[in-house]
Amino acid sequence: MKTPIALRIDPEVLAAARECARQDNRTLTNFIETALRQRIAEVMPALVAREQDCAQQSRERPRDF
Repeated sequence: MKTPIALRIDPEVLAAARECARQDNRTLTNFIETALRQRIAEVMPALVAREQDCAQQSRERPRDF
């Protein structure tokens, strides 16, 4: 489940982010989340790799019904 947060953003930065989102045909939320994911992957590649491994393992694990 996603968690809502409140941010204070410079009006010019917000306007630029909205325009970028519009050009990418994304919501502002999706644009910001994608930008954060990209930056996190640059700064913390080991964390991203570990999360991807966990996600892959959960997809491969058979479910008991």
